[in-house]
Amino acid sequence: MESLGVDIKLLLAQIINFFLFFLIFKKFVAKPFSQFLIGEKKKEEEKEKILAELKQKEDKFVKEKDKEIKKLNAEQQKMMKELKEEMKKMREKMIDEAKKEAQMIIEKSKKQAAQYEEKINRQIEERVKDLSLKIIFDVLSKVMTPQLQKEVNQQMLKSLEQLKTEFKKNVN
Repeated sequence: MESLGVDIKLLLAQIINFFLFFLIFKKFVAKPFSQFLIGEKKKEEEKEKILAELKQKEDKFVKEKDKEIKKLNAEQQKMMKELKEEMKKMREKMIDEAKKEAQMIIEKSKKQAAQYEEKINRQIEERVKDLSLKIIFDVLSKVMTPQLQKEVNQQMLKSLEQLKTEFKKNVN
């Protein structure tokens, strides 16, 4: 081999050096680097696992949140419906009370008007009586004798009583 220009001692030294370099490299560089890569890979897998769990928890939380929102919206709708119904009942009650109060006022006004009309009719009747009697007495005292005046007065009083009863019938 020497004829080829290869020195066996040098080749043997290089093989031993390469073997020693390989063992040292394997023990001090490749093995720690491999362990480092395996550790990083495990950390990455662990991160992915944690992210997947967080994603599941987030999805679960979002679903629960949506359920709660739907539930609250349903309760709110129910409460609004109940409130509207209650307001409608209150409005109807107030309208009924107002109608009753208006009816009472109308009846009271009619009653007062009837009482006032009756009072006016009595006053008119009294005045007519007084004036009639006054006129009759004045005319009769000038024309008739006292006996004749007495008889006419009695007949007139009877006639006035009849007129009074007829007037009441017509008014009612």
